[in-house]
Amino acid sequence: MSFVHFDEGKKAAMGHVKRALSDLPAIERALVVADLFGNLRLVLWLPPELFERVQARLRSGLESGCGLWWSGEILNVIEAKESERFLWEHAWEIARRDPDLDRLRVLDRHRNRTAWFTELPDTLWTAPEDGAPVVVFYSFKGGVGRSTALASFAIRRARYGERVVVVDFDLDAPGVGRLLAADDKGETSHWGTVDFLLERSHGAVPLSDYYHPCRRVAGKGDIIVFPAGRIDGEYADKLARVDFDQMPDDANSSVLNLLKDIQADLKPKWILLDARTGVSEPAGYLLSGLAHLHALFGTTSEQSWQGLNVVIDKLGRHRVLDGRPQAECVLVQALVPAHVEASRYAIEAFTERARSTFTDLYYAEEPEDPSDDRFWDVRDLDNEDAPHVPVPIVYEERLVHFRDIVDVADLLAESAAYRTLEERIAGRFEQETES
Repeated sequence: MSFVHFDEGKKAAMGHVKRALSDLPAIERALVVADLFGNLRLVLWLPPELFERVQARLRSGLESGCGLWWSGEILNVIEAKESERFLWEHAWEIARRDPDLDRLRVLDRHRNRTAWFTELPDTLWTAPEDGAPVVVFYSFKGGVGRSTALASFAIRRARYGERVVVVDFDLDAPGVGRLLAADDKGETSHWGTVDFLLERSHGAVPLSDYYHPCRRVAGKGDIIVFPAGRIDGEYADKLARVDFDQMPDDANSSVLNLLKDIQADLKPKWILLDARTGVSEPAGYLLSGLAHLHALFGTTSEQSWQGLNVVIDKLGRHRVLDGRPQAECVLVQALVPAHVEASRYAIEAFTERARSTFTDLYYAEEPEDPSDDRFWDVRDLDNEDAPHVPVPIVYEERLVHFRDIVDVADLLAESAAYRTLEERIAGRFEQETES
């Protein structure tokens, strides 16, 4: 027998059980469980008198299809003790629905990066009615100008006279805190996001210790910046103590407490979060439903789209399957070449890929009731402000190397592309953000 890889075994289990459910309507429900070590087991809900026959039919296919990943365990919840039935009913509720069959779900247990598989039931507050919009800037790959675009948005809104809070959550490779430094020498607050997340878990802390103002480019408004922290010999030690495997919906979450403290103490017009790239713990946390809007940056490269697929699926289809509206997002095409023909080709290719990806992974099907507008659905494919319509940002050589943010602040504030991005983001909250 050839070696079975984990994802092959899991796919085989799902396929085998799905076929059995189609043939055996007596099976009320089926739950495939993958534990911390990747071992697979099957939990069924069916009449006790049918269990032996159904088990015998399923076992051989699971053993051959799953290989070493098959635990050999098939359970019937209806025959279990009351306490066990309660646990399995809870497992069913938190499991992920199969997109094709309501009677089938999968429950994945994880050792880390749990925030990627946990969703807040709702945002922290309604924006802008009850608090500032929280906007996450995320890219799967680095070096695409994500932090620069965030800085542009902050500068533009501050020059309208608004207060903008910027929080650096790119904790493994901090940047935006230094980009929006307090002075031309690059000075930042001595303490920052990492320090807050570590120290706030022990109780209340003085919020002002963790941020600095960036007044030099803010015009008549305010830009308040929480850097990641002082990058010195102690930084890695502190970062290693921050718990990002704490559930995002935990009331004691330091991340949620940071946002709540910012809203209560600073009363900003905007809260901008610069996320870590990739499938990192901080990124999963910030994409777990706490933000009101997600600015997703990508390029035409296949690597970029592989990562975007994961995030768009998380923000879109997974929520739709649970009967919840998609998390709001704005798509940004980064590093568009300046050459006219190359630019046109790149934008067309990216736009076509975006339309296809959002159709598959984000938009709901057209509802039976034409007045049902709970979801973004396929009717929005021709809407120019819909999430799949990208905002192209042309590569600007002046923004690659500059000494200080002051040197490029006017460019960031006046660029047509960044203005379009700012308008797309602000447009989602336009009732309360007009100056």
